[in-house]
Amino acid sequence: MKIVLKTISGMEYEPEEITEINFTRTAGVACDSIRLRFKSSDHRDEIVTVKAFNAGEMIFNGYCDNQRISEDGGGYEVYIYARSSACILVDNEAEPFTYNMPTANQLCFTFARPFGFSGNLPVIESKEKYEVTKGTSCYGAISGFVSMAAGKHIYISPQNRIQLLEKSEDIENLGKYGVLSAATVINRSEPLTEVRFKKTSSASGYRLHMRAQARQDFNFNERVRYVNLSSLPQWQRKYTVLKTLKNSFEDYRTLEVTVTGYMSKPLLQRFSYSSGIGAYEEYILTEKEYIYSASGEMTKLTLKKEIDIKEITYVD
Repeated sequence: MKIVLKTISGMEYEPEEITEINFTRTAGVACDSIRLRFKSSDHRDEIVTVKAFNAGEMIFNGYCDNQRISEDGGGYEVYIYARSSACILVDNEAEPFTYNMPTANQLCFTFARPFGFSGNLPVIESKEKYEVTKGTSCYGAISGFVSMAAGKHIYISPQNRIQLLEKSEDIENLGKYGVLSAATVINRSEPLTEVRFKKTSSASGYRLHMRAQARQDFNFNERVRYVNLSSLPQWQRKYTVLKTLKNSFEDYRTLEVTVTGYMSKPLLQRFSYSSGIGAYEEYILTEKEYIYSASGEMTKLTLKKEIDIKEITYVD
């Protein structure tokens, strides 16, 4: 992996002796991050930007948040923590406003274009009002709308393009990527069995129910939440309840796999994997963490099973 740093004076250079790289990308998290350590024979200037390349392709484009320079008898060691360029949209607050029937690309134009980002989203729109409340970041104003209107995450590429993160159409065999280790994790502590909700503050009790019928398939204990939807626009209400129920199953079945080298496959690539611990079909890549150290280079992958919760809605 090639690293290029740019200093406050405008000078670009590649670190002389890199001792550690940790590069993480996670679905649903605004910023990719990179941690870097390298040896230096002289004192380096303040670092502003960090870029990383794999096989000639730029895979990280970001800004240095934290820099630490230490020295001993052997010279200097530099530590850097940087977030991807999405941090600009995370760190800037969106002006509070209520939009009438906006589209995702309209919000990109309003909140991202002034900072040099371009929208590359399909047509995602609402027939209702969308409120950007006080304290919402520019990133949150866009991602929140896309999440509610399309039920999907956005991703900001190293080229500063805002894209929709979607599951791959194909399913790859993970076993061909040089698996070093694998572990399966089952977390039964979080899945909800039911969300009880009301649409108006004047409603007498939480008489509306959305229930996960999958509860019977997995023999979960009852776990209920109550949600008051009165402050939300009409079009956001059903999605809010469904999201609450579905998200509780997100970490139920997880596969943790470490492969050699850098895994170039994008997030939400679907994989199958079979080994002594079991057979796993259609697990979705949700996080990858590339690590380079004295021990070599590897990528830790987190894959999750999408559960059909078989939701039904009914009234008392």
